[in-house]
Amino acid sequence: MTRSMPLIARAALFGLAFLGAAGFARFDPVRARRAQTESFTNALAERAAADLGRPLSLDDCVALALSNSYAVRLADLDRVLARLGRNAAFTAFLPTVAAKAGYTAYSREPNPMMEKRSWDASLDLGLPIFAPSTWFLYAAARHGFASADIAARYVRQSIVLQTTLQVFDVLVARDRVRALETQRDAARDAAGRIGALSREGFFRPWEAGQARFQAAAREAELNSARRRLGVARGELLAGLGLAPDAPLELSGETDVSNPPPGGTADRVLKALEIHPDLALADRRVVIQDHRVRQAFCEFLPSVSLFVSRSWTGNDLAAQANNWMAGLAGAWPLFNGLGNVAALRAAKVDRHRSELERESAFLNIMVQVIAADAAVRDAAEAAALKQSAYDVAAARWADYDARSREGLVDVSDALDARARMDLAQVMLVESRYQERAALAALELAMGLTALPESEPPPETETTP
Repeated sequence: MTRSMPLIARAALFGLAFLGAAGFARFDPVRARRAQTESFTNALAERAAADLGRPLSLDDCVALALSNSYAVRLADLDRVLARLGRNAAFTAFLPTVAAKAGYTAYSREPNPMMEKRSWDASLDLGLPIFAPSTWFLYAAARHGFASADIAARYVRQSIVLQTTLQVFDVLVARDRVRALETQRDAARDAAGRIGALSREGFFRPWEAGQARFQAAAREAELNSARRRLGVARGELLAGLGLAPDAPLELSGETDVSNPPPGGTADRVLKALEIHPDLALADRRVVIQDHRVRQAFCEFLPSVSLFVSRSWTGNDLAAQANNWMAGLAGAWPLFNGLGNVAALRAAKVDRHRSELERESAFLNIMVQVIAADAAVRDAAEAAALKQSAYDVAAARWADYDARSREGLVDVSDALDARARMDLAQVMLVESRYQERAALAALELAMGLTALPESEPPPETETTP
């Protein structure tokens, strides 16, 4: 036994005791959940205090969503992992260096022909000079990093669309509440006026009941609209990375964007040229091509150059240091069946990626056509709802004036008021539908613009 063994044993026992104490520490789930909840709610409160001190515009909401979105953070982590994978693949080209050293001391001389104390060291250097599979492995890793970068940008574009739609939902719900508040007040006034006249015999009791019913209906619709506004605000706040119950005020400022130029066919061609999904599909096909080549290289031998030098402090050794150099080659002769199966599987994966690209090609065409039709439908629907509201408002004004003179039954006037109120609500809901459809068309074409503060893509351009 060497003299150093007791010290090593004590260090090993101490390390095992420390790891055991750390590993078997008692976990209290209730306390852990309480601590995490407190920490997270405090963080949300700090964000709300910093970001919600003023009314937010659409651009402000988009910036917050891109900064706090968990989907964006995960996409950025995927980019980091892809970059690390590319860097790790590049290390296959670097030489391998291995060094080791040792020292031995005996308390008693074991043999008269052996030294009581001796040391030895060695240094090995190897460099692959013929390993073609490493080139294809590195090329696939580079395209993987480029794909992760494209995917991160596409996630950001999706977040922009999602935030835009959520902001429009809140604005529509807010305008709907305001319209219903006006309608509720008007319905109350009408119910009070008709009820008073009914008691004096100018209107029948059921007409007063109809007026009270319409006032109650407007009150119920208003309460429901307020609850939907709270839900829409909560969804928007969650998308911004904030607490759903935080106070939120929107300024109503939204950018006015024009539709992409050209007709439907032009927009489809533009989407096929720049859409991120097709760019990702192209990268996947190239990656599978490199993997097919890499699988084929498994049939080839690998040759490397090695250099080794060793030293020793044993005076009884014939040479204190030695040099050794040469070539080493390896050719796995008995892995043929496995290599053939791997090559066939790689070719199948390549064919599958090509089919997925063709499917994505057709899906994007359909999505652009559908989004373009939705934009046109929304524009026409908005114009029709505006006309319907104008007609309903004019009819209500006429019926209300004539009902006051006794020329029209009050029930007909109340029905005209109900139709006008419904037309107004539909007009409010259609106010942002065209702009939401336009935002969806931009994403379907891959044209969604990102804020200038977003980092530019770091894609690899060489094959």
